[in-house]
Amino acid sequence: MHVSVARPPAEAEHANLLALEHVLSTANNIVDDPPTPFPEYATRLVGRTSWSFWWD
Repeated sequence: MHVSVARPPAEAEHANLLALEHVLSTANNIVDDPPTPFPEYATRLVGRTSWSFWWD
């Protein structure tokens, strides 16, 4: 699934909450392929206007 994001998180606090929601979705690209450390994943969400998810 590809998602276009109109209002991406602008602050680390919001990115951390959003990253937790993404991890809880158990999308394979976050959890398994490759496993991404949570702080690194959350940091990459700040200002990012497109997200991709996949499940196997």
